[in-house]
Amino acid sequence: MHYDVLVIGAGPGGVECSRILGRNGKKVGLVEYRQIGGTCLNRGCIPAKTMLYSAEMFRHAKRLHEFGIDLKDTTPVLDFPKMIAKRQEVMDKLRNGYQRVTQNDKVEFIEGFAKFIDQNTIEVDGQRYTADKFVLATGANSRKFPGFKDDDKRFLISDNIFEMTQMPESILIVGGGPVGVEFATFFHEFGVKVTIVDLADNFLNFYDSDLGKYLISQYRKAGIDIHLETVIDSINDLDSGKLEFNLKNGEKLEADCVLSAIGVVPNLEYLSALNLETIRGRVKVNDDLKTNLEHIFAIGDVIGKSGSAYGAEREGLFVAHEILGEYADFYKVDYEFFPDPVFCHPEVGTVGLSEKEVIEKGIEYVKAKAFYLANGKALLKGSSSGFVKIIANKKTGEILGCHIIGNSATELMHMMTIPVMYRMKISDLRRQVFGHPVVTEVLKDAITACYLELQKC
Repeated sequence: MHYDVLVIGAGPGGVECSRILGRNGKKVGLVEYRQIGGTCLNRGCIPAKTMLYSAEMFRHAKRLHEFGIDLKDTTPVLDFPKMIAKRQEVMDKLRNGYQRVTQNDKVEFIEGFAKFIDQNTIEVDGQRYTADKFVLATGANSRKFPGFKDDDKRFLISDNIFEMTQMPESILIVGGGPVGVEFATFFHEFGVKVTIVDLADNFLNFYDSDLGKYLISQYRKAGIDIHLETVIDSINDLDSGKLEFNLKNGEKLEADCVLSAIGVVPNLEYLSALNLETIRGRVKVNDDLKTNLEHIFAIGDVIGKSGSAYGAEREGLFVAHEILGEYADFYKVDYEFFPDPVFCHPEVGTVGLSEKEVIEKGIEYVKAKAFYLANGKALLKGSSSGFVKIIANKKTGEILGCHIIGNSATELMHMMTIPVMYRMKISDLRRQVFGHPVVTEVLKDAITACYLELQKC
C-alpha cells in the first residue's frame, strides 16, 4: 500500500504531524508497535504527573490543621490501588481521545513494529508499505547506568516503575535531572527514604544554576539524602533483601530499589537499511528537520533537540506544514524560547537564556530576583519558598530569560514566554497591572527589581 506520508511513532509529535497532514488531504499512515500516545502518555509525563498530583494532595492533607481544619485524629493514608486506578483512568481518557481525533482527521493507524527495507519502503509484521515522504518519530528508551540489572525488579526505569504495586521503604535515584527530582518528590511525600546520586555538582544541569542550587537546599532541608560529583562503582545484594551501593568516593549506601534517571537513548534499530547520518547517537537533521535523505524528516527524542513531549509536538506541527508547503516559516522551531517545566516540589519553570548562556554569548546583562516570601497569596497558601529570577540586556533592557522556582512555577513561566520570545523590554512589562492577592505578583516584583537594576546602569 502506498501513502503520501508515513509517520513512524504515535507519540505527541507523530500524532500532531499525522493529524495536520490528514485533515489537509494527505493520505497518511501512522505506525505504532505499542500504544498510541508514546512515552509521554503511557510511560512518562501523564502517569508520572498524575501520581505527583496524588502526592501533592497527600502533602496538603497532612497540613490541613495549619489552616484550621481538624481531621479529629484521622491521619491521611495512601490507598495505592486507588492512586493507580486514577492514573489509569486519566491515561485511558487521553488515549481514547488520541484515537478519536486521529480517526476524525482521516489518519490510518498501522499497528506493529516498522523496519525500513529500503529508502521508500517499510515492513510492518510482514506487510510492506511505501510512501513519498517519511517522518521518524520513534522516541527513545531510558538510559541505564553501568551495572543495571534488567532481570531484577529492584532496578527501575520509566518502563517498569509504573508496575510497582506498593511503596518501597527506601529508594536510590541516579540522576538529578527533571525525571530524578520529580520522582524524588513523589516518593518523599509518601514517606519513602530518598537518596539521590549524581555525577554533576548541581541538579537540573541544563537550567539556570540558581534553580538547582535552591532545589538542593530545599531537598536537604526536607531530609532527602544527596550525593553529588560521584557515581555508583558497584552494587551488592544484602541478606536483608536491600541493595548496597558502593560509590566512587568511598561511601556506602543502602536502599530497597534503584531508579535510573540519567536521560534517554534514541530508538534507531529500525533504520539499519538507511544510510542516515547521526550525531552523538541521534538522527542528524537540518533546520527544517530533514535528514540527509531529502524525503525523510525526524522529530522528537530521536533527534534529541527538545527532550520534551511538547517540543516533539511543535516539531511535528512544523514538519507537517513543511510537507504541505504552507506556513512553515511561521511555525519554525526556535528552542531558545521553549518553556521548560519541572514538576518537583517546589516546582520549576524556566524560559529563555540562563545566566551561564548569557555570559557565554558575551552579552552585558543585569539580573534581579523576587522572593515568594513577600507574596501575600503564597503566604496564605503556606507555599512561600522560592523565587523568580529575570535576566535582561544591560544596554537595551530586553528580557533574555526568566527562571522560577516555587508555587505554580510551571504555570507562571508561560506568562514570560511571549516577552522573552519577542525580546520585549522590562519597561514594557512595567505597564502591566496585576491583580491582588495573586501568586503572579511575584513576577511583578521581579520585573520591578530588574527595572531598578537597569536604572542604575
